[in-house]
Amino acid sequence: MPRFVQITLWITLVLLLSACTRSVSSSALPTATQDTLSALFSTIATETALANSAKNPDAVLTPDDSAPAASPTAPFGATATLELSPTPEATATNTPAPISEQSVPSSYTLRQGEWPYCLARRFNIDPAAILSANGLSESQAANLSVGTTLTIPVAQVGTYGPGRQLRAHPATYVASSTDTFYSIACAFGDVWPQNIAEANGLTLDSALQPGMNLHIP
Repeated sequence: MPRFVQITLWITLVLLLSACTRSVSSSALPTATQDTLSALFSTIATETALANSAKNPDAVLTPDDSAPAASPTAPFGATATLELSPTPEATATNTPAPISEQSVPSSYTLRQGEWPYCLARRFNIDPAAILSANGLSESQAANLSVGTTLTIPVAQVGTYGPGRQLRAHPATYVASSTDTFYSIACAFGDVWPQNIAEANGLTLDSALQPGMNLHIP
């Protein structure tokens, strides 16, 4: 602290003490005077500590020597903003209904619109293997009636080769007055009738109306 400031403070202190001595007896000093003296002593102590810290930058002020830290405030007119992490928006997805796995049966009864070559594509079996398992010629296979039961050589699954799919899918198919799930499945080749019904929320026994749009999975 500058020398002249110290001298000024001490002179002020002496004058105050002198005034108090003349105006009061040996009783305690008035409360106002005590508060003034306390404030003066506090100011002197603080100024001295700050002056010493200026001379010695490495010195650390104790809590009694340092002024209370000012609370950080926002600039005038500024508005505090709470930043939140963006919440991912839920994305709606149109997930098709799950299609159940189908097992190739060891025997199968023909429905309306089916024939051995249709079953060969659906079951992924070489057509010749189905004809051989049932002792059929190509001409006989083309003239089988509805209700005929065929033996299916399940050991030959996976032998059909390329060309199982007759039409590209997934697709939309418009039913005719003669269509069944079985005939539509044969029209696409490698699709199961049960899967077409499931994809449209129907059962195999559901009647198809002409002009009905069907999803082919």
